Order: sequence, then C-alpha cells, then structure tokens
Amino acid sequence: MQEDPEIDWHREQITKNRELIAELQSGNTAGAEVFPETQAEIDRLTAQIEQSELIVAAYEKQRPQD
Repeated sequence: MQEDPEIDWHREQITKNRELIAELQSGNTAGAEVFPETQAEIDRLTAQIEQSELIVAAYEKQRPQD
C-alpha cells in the first residue's frame, strides 16, 4: 500500500525537529541554563513534533493492517 505524502512529510518533520532539538541542547555545553530564546525554540519544536506524532498515529490507526 502506498504511503500518504502528507504522512511522509510529518515523519520527516519529526526526524528533522528531533535533530534540531538535539543540536540546540548540545550547544549548551557550558552547563548554564539555556537562553530563554533557545528554550522557546525547543518548546516550539517539541510542540510541532507532538502534533506530527498525533497526525501519524491517527493515520496509522485508520489504515488497514497488512
């Protein structure tokens, strides 16, 4: 069965955003608190990941099992 291009896009965004979060967090090597702007970006990316995960999960739930 062919995948939905929108679902593929969401899966790619999940991967990309997780990588961006890892980069932002690894940039904080001094052990100090994360800058508020950086934390806001991490929070925004986390929210996008959660939204994409919900969309993918709903799609997979509706999709007939092979």
